Amino acid sequence: MNLTDIENLLKANRILSSTLEIDKLLKVVLELAAEVVRAETGSLLILDEKTNELVFDVALGNAGQTLKTIRLKLGEGIAGWVAKENKPLIVNDPANDPRWTRRADDKTKFITRSILCVPMVHQGKILGVVQAINRKDSSGFSEEDRIVLEAFASQAGVALQNARLFSSLKQEKEKVETIFSEMSEGALLIEDKGNLLLCNPSGSRLLAINEEEKNNIWEIFKNFFLNPPLAQFIKSESNHITFEATRKEGKSLILSGLMKKIISEKKELIGYLTILRDVTLEKKEEKLKRDFLSLMSHKLKTPLVAITGYTPMLLEDEELPKLQPYFKKAIEAIHNQGIHLKQLVEKLILFSLIEAEELKLNKRQSEIKKIVLEVIAGMKTVLEEKKINLVLDESLDRIPMMPLDQEKFKEVIKCLMENAIKFNPKNEKNITLSGMINSLEICISIRDNGAGIPSEEFDKIFQKFYQIEESFTGQVEGAGLGLALVKRLIEVHGGRVEVESKMGEGSVFIIHCPILDSKNSK
Repeated sequence: MNLTDIENLLKANRILSSTLEIDKLLKVVLELAAEVVRAETGSLLILDEKTNELVFDVALGNAGQTLKTIRLKLGEGIAGWVAKENKPLIVNDPANDPRWTRRADDKTKFITRSILCVPMVHQGKILGVVQAINRKDSSGFSEEDRIVLEAFASQAGVALQNARLFSSLKQEKEKVETIFSEMSEGALLIEDKGNLLLCNPSGSRLLAINEEEKNNIWEIFKNFFLNPPLAQFIKSESNHITFEATRKEGKSLILSGLMKKIISEKKELIGYLTILRDVTLEKKEEKLKRDFLSLMSHKLKTPLVAITGYTPMLLEDEELPKLQPYFKKAIEAIHNQGIHLKQLVEKLILFSLIEAEELKLNKRQSEIKKIVLEVIAGMKTVLEEKKINLVLDESLDRIPMMPLDQEKFKEVIKCLMENAIKFNPKNEKNITLSGMINSLEICISIRDNGAGIPSEEFDKIFQKFYQIEESFTGQVEGAGLGLALVKRLIEVHGGRVEVESKMGEGSVFIIHCPILDSKNSK
């Protein structure tokens, strides 16, 4: 290898380092390769992994476009043999070589007198082959030419792989940018110091961000009431937070937000990804529904008091059955349905108070076992009629005193027990109440042996007015408020409720109450 060859290799290396435009890059490298080995022309064939064929990607000279229509199978022709065997090959008399194919010459009317062909490999993987065709003198290609062309092919392999990776990243970036810009939700990418790196059109519209504020996006959020405050999240170890942002002044704007910390592989904070959704209309509609629900519930309560108050008096009249035998049965029906409607209205009123965040808890140190026993006493008739096998696990005795609104907590236990009865189609109905305590929380479990709940319904059953379809539960009565009420009442106590269930084996509802609240309230 002489000084000129080395200079051309260095020149090719500089070109490889300066561009990632694959077509331009490989054409220049191939021109240099042909020049170094003193060839009339050259071509670069890329392996199509889908078809396992070699395709003319770059070809010098006038025949270049014609050659791009030709595909060679692995093993076909000189190039196919080199790709299949992964070995370089010098053929200075191709017409007499059995591996030679005239397909390219016949199509381009070109006469091939000599060929130097080397594989193009990257990390042990064959990418294609590089060909130098027809040495300019009659001596034919030499081993020195092979060494030089292999060096070029090695550089071309690295260039090709880098260019492919760059092209792939560019396409993915364009996809992400398209999705990012077309999102109806506002999306912001914020640097750890508060600089705005990316913001889609929806985000700019929702927050009305100007150029100055892009350097400190936290200034934007000062115009909103935040619940919970983002400052607490930024200082905490939590990775994500859901929050609500209500604009302080001007036209009403309420945003539902999700903020997620972006952490590097070194566990260092890089920034924050924030998604915002305008929920102003949803909140207004919720308030209108809530106000209407509360108003109608209170309006219904007055006539119901009269109905449920007078029907017992009528039923006590011994002369009534003598007048008309069916009168007593009719009044009993009115009374029973009146009681049922009264209970529903009371649930609606309680639910509307919680939704309006106007519910005040009257907490005092309470014994869970005592609350459970009081609920059972109030449900004695129902439990006997339905022949419920009720088990109170001794673990309930180990639950310590804790601050609760006793009446509200009774409502929770009652709702869960009513659910365990109503949604159990089996003749033998079992309900087991148990407790557990750990360092963080107290857990109360209500287990049944009913039909079970499909896993896709776990979140839905806690939504207001939602019931699993009647064909599955066989349940018709009810407005779908029981579990929604349970969830709200436990949440206002600072806890949470979850469900575990297997089809055909029953369900267990678990109430979690934080011990921290218990300690702080003493």
